[in-house]
Amino acid sequence: MLTPDDDHPVLVPVANPASIGPLLGHAAALAGPHGTVHLLTLLGPNADADDHAHAEQGLDEVRRDADILGVNVRGEVRTAADPASGVLTAVAETTPALVVMGWRGQSSNTDIFGRLIDHVVGRSSVPLAVVRLGLQPPSRLLFPVSEEHLLPGGTGSLSLAIELAQRVREHSGFPSTVLRTGARTGELPESVQRLGDRVHHDPRRAHKAVEAFARPDDLIVAAVAPTASGLRAATTHLAWAAPEATLMVAVDVGPTRNKGIVDAVADAGRPAPKRPDPPAEEVRIVVTIRLPEEDTLTPERAEEVLRGVGDTELVMSWWPASDDRAHIGATVVVHSGGVNAAMARVMTAMHDAPDLQGAEITYELDRGAPRTRAEVSSRTSP
Repeated sequence: MLTPDDDHPVLVPVANPASIGPLLGHAAALAGPHGTVHLLTLLGPNADADDHAHAEQGLDEVRRDADILGVNVRGEVRTAADPASGVLTAVAETTPALVVMGWRGQSSNTDIFGRLIDHVVGRSSVPLAVVRLGLQPPSRLLFPVSEEHLLPGGTGSLSLAIELAQRVREHSGFPSTVLRTGARTGELPESVQRLGDRVHHDPRRAHKAVEAFARPDDLIVAAVAPTASGLRAATTHLAWAAPEATLMVAVDVGPTRNKGIVDAVADAGRPAPKRPDPPAEEVRIVVTIRLPEEDTLTPERAEEVLRGVGDTELVMSWWPASDDRAHIGATVVVHSGGVNAAMARVMTAMHDAPDLQGAEITYELDRGAPRTRAEVSSRTSP
């Protein structure tokens, strides 16, 4: 559990004082009302007196902003041969509870540390929150979680991500939602379920689910599964899936000590590969609503919600023998520009329906007979 205080602050290294504003806001949320943020401005060995004076002036300006945020801020200027060694030395000397680092991604923000993250991830002795700033201030929190995070080796990163999300939500008041991905082999931990008022379950890979559901004003808090591919999924793939959103990656120091894990973020600042726009097609999505206990949602009401995005088929309700919660299922046929666009429309409609509070909603593609709009038109023409 994070316990930031004067002796164990939230450390925020910065190479450019002009870039600290948005990062300070995130650090303040993570430090909490009783924590301290320690700003570390790093200068190269050839920095002159003017460079030091400018850096000190930047810290003074940030301290004034900190009064508005209601967080205790202290700062220092250090000279280091390279940013990575400067950060790691500061971590050893200041014993922070958490390190908050900015990194480049598919956004218009300039990178703050260059390749710093490549060197620090896997070498830090304390947890990290790595933040890719979005194009606009966030107003919603999105928490993706997969079966990999529930494996024994992934629980540290998941616990860290949960705590980061809780701190952000308490500080900001953002509404939050949980996006479950991959297979469903059991219940999510209560601590995850409490992060949102309902759980959306997309059995596809995490970046595909995030691509369909995320908005530009989201703050995506992502845990890292304990493998190199897990880190790549939480950085490169999510950055490409939600290029305009803010992304906060929770890196627990234990699972990341793995050969090749540092290289997994090498593509994180590169633009996503260009893909052609998918043709308009008929997409069939099977929606299963696992109702909360003692819920009175009717199949008719579920069908009414789904009719707002497409044609509905096979609407039914049942009570599985292996489950203590009732289910409602339906197939919705959406005419849209590709699977992700169709999935996004259905998930948004279910997310906006107040009747579904406390439910877990699963979305699966029915790949029985997908047809393009042209094929549908030719078949239905007289």
